[in-house]
Amino acid sequence: MADEQRAHVNYMLHCQGCHLPEAEGFANKVPPMKDFVGYFLHSQEGREFLIRVPGVAHSALNDEELTELLNWVVQTFSAKQLPDDFRPFTKEEIAKLRDLPELDPEHTRAIILADIASKLPKLAAELR
Repeated sequence: MADEQRAHVNYMLHCQGCHLPEAEGFANKVPPMKDFVGYFLHSQEGREFLIRVPGVAHSALNDEELTELLNWVVQTFSAKQLPDDFRPFTKEEIAKLRDLPELDPEHTRAIILADIASKLPKLAAELR
């Protein structure tokens, strides 16, 4: 069972330093998650990217804590951007994919977002 309080504390300890308390990020340095990160779940590649991004893949959190944290982040900061068929991340999925960290996250992020935006007009408008 997910522990939302533990997920929130883990966000404060492991993510907030770069992504800030409300997940707004730093312009041109740290991507925002607020009202945005849910878009990644509109594709399998985007879903996997969120697990493989270095800050997540190399996290000191165990697989269960990381699963809670990712589910908490997307549902807390970006629920309106999630697909209608949203499936929470699973511990097994986290365990498998975090062992394959993304080597070029900025490039991969741009490719994934362009692909999702081609199918999702709302995201295309936000990326302009």
